[in-house]
Amino acid sequence: MKMLLLKILSLAMVSNLLWAADENVIEKQLQEIGAIPNEEVVVVQRKFTRKNWRHEFSPVGFGGVPFGTYRRTLLGSASYTLHANDWLGLELFDFSYNKNFFSSFLSDINENSNGNDIYLDYQKLIYFMTAGVQLTPFYGKVSTFSRWLAYVEPYFSLGLGVAKTETNSYLAGYPGLGLRAFFTEWFSMRLEFRDYIYNEKKRDGNTELRNNYAVTLALSFWLPKMPR
Repeated sequence: MKMLLLKILSLAMVSNLLWAADENVIEKQLQEIGAIPNEEVVVVQRKFTRKNWRHEFSPVGFGGVPFGTYRRTLLGSASYTLHANDWLGLELFDFSYNKNFFSSFLSDINENSNGNDIYLDYQKLIYFMTAGVQLTPFYGKVSTFSRWLAYVEPYFSLGLGVAKTETNSYLAGYPGLGLRAFFTEWFSMRLEFRDYIYNEKKRDGNTELRNNYAVTLALSFWLPKMPR
């Protein structure tokens, strides 16, 4: 009987010690939390903006087609997108004006060709004018240095339009992949990669498939005010 009482007392003492230790840890954590200034506490919302029937105007965009060996292109763009809901957007208008620069790649080769010069039939790009759709499958938030918080969303785009060169106009299509970052409910920035594809007619009458891999960074403004 005495042994049973001793065991019960021992268990009670151990339990009291563990409870006291837990209580001290909790009190310490509460003290640490209370010592954090309010301005350092950031409350993360599930979502702070909606896109239902809102208008996205992107009057300023810069980019280019930088990956060509022979021809490189700078572009300035403007676009308008009507967002039906949070995942579907109708890009009703996208226009990009292009400025071309031809590298010295061929001239360097032809200097030592002994008369067997190489000539490529590349037409200068004037503009792209397209319309398409945007699909946004999910969204998320990123934070930098625990201070700056941005709502981001990747999206896919697909569209058709016109590619205008110095000699002709072509039916062009594009697939695209982009990332949009919201800084406020009415202002955002987007980075987009597109491949403008069309069949270009060469001077000899044949056609050749052109892939123009364009990268664009644009600033966007949203109207009307976010719906409640």
